[in-house]
Order: sequence, then structure tokens, then C-alpha cells
Amino acid sequence: MTGPSTKALEGIRVLDMTHVQSGPSATQLLAWLGADVVKLEAPTGDITRKQLRDLPDVDSLYFTMLNCNKRSITLNTKTERGKEILTELIRRSDVMVENFGPGAVDRMGFTWDRIQEINPRIVYASIKGFGEGPYTNFKAYEVVAQAMGGSMSTTGFEDGPPLATGAQIGDSGRACTPWRASSPRSTNGSAPVAGSGSTWPCSTLY
Repeated sequence: MTGPSTKALEGIRVLDMTHVQSGPSATQLLAWLGADVVKLEAPTGDITRKQLRDLPDVDSLYFTMLNCNKRSITLNTKTERGKEILTELIRRSDVMVENFGPGAVDRMGFTWDRIQEINPRIVYASIKGFGEGPYTNFKAYEVVAQAMGGSMSTTGFEDGPPLATGAQIGDSGRACTPWRASSPRSTNGSAPVAGSGSTWPCSTLY
């Protein structure tokens, strides 16, 4: 029996291979719910550490507001030692989340088949701009998601072109969608599967 202070995802470890906004805002939700989120960054760090700084030589507010409640490590996944460490991190995790460009994780040598071989019970969330279809291999960013999803058509001036909304609904909005899958602890050995639309939910669970 759990106590009243037990969080929903307490005891779940998340390997967070995301960067910028759509992925970090998704994994932050998991951290708020009690998951142990381990953020894996390139040796140079997440690019947003240096973006929109209000103070010199410190992590930006943009980075810290999307990555609180996480632990961070840097890893060069292009080296053999880096691949060995990543393999062990996958083995020890319940959930793996990434938002690289299409095919990037495969090129690292970690295809879905390889990941499942390392850890058959892992839940793999791959956040992309487009699901299966003619745009599958296209990259996407905030403004692309807004344009393809149609929200830009409702913003702007009557006699002007469509405009992006001020709120980052393409990035942080999509972050809320992957977690409808069941907890990895309750699966029967295979990862949950959820479909993906072109701009909604803008993420795929394999």
C-alpha cells in the first residue's frame, strides 16, 4: 500500500535524449509526476543552455524552466565508450524519449530492434513533426507544426498573411500527448504503441 505522498511515476527511470523544447517539456511532466529523469546531453550541452540568457555565463532561464527536476550528464555517442554507456543507460531505464531528426538514433546504431534487444520492456517515445505518410522523413519545428496544423490561419490580421501564435503550442503542446500510454511497469513485455498524425499528436510511441 502506498502512502499519500507517493507520486504516480515514483520508481520509474526516464532516459531523456531530448533537446530544445518539445522533448524537454514532455520529460519535465514526467519528472513532476515523480519519475527519475536522466537528461543525456552532447558534450557541448543542450543548445538552449546558451539561448536567451539574461545573465552571462549561466544557464538560461529558457533551459532551466524546461529542465528542472532532472539529472543531467554529457555523453559523446559517436565514440565506442559513449555507445557502451548509452547501452547501459537503456538497459537501466523504463522509458526512453528522443526528439532528434528522423533516422538520427538509427544512425547512432540504436535502431528500435537493437533497443528492444537491450531492454525488451522499455517504452520508447520518439517525438517527430510527422507520423507515417509523405512527410515522414521531413524535419519540423514550432512554426512548421503551427502552419501544417492550421493554427496560423486563425492568427494575424484580416488583410495580412497567417502568423505564428505567441504561445509555443507546436512544441510544448505536443509534449502533453505521448503519455496516454500505460505505465511501463504494467506492460506484458512489449512497449505500448500509439499512432501519430501529421501535426497532432506530433509524436509516436513505438
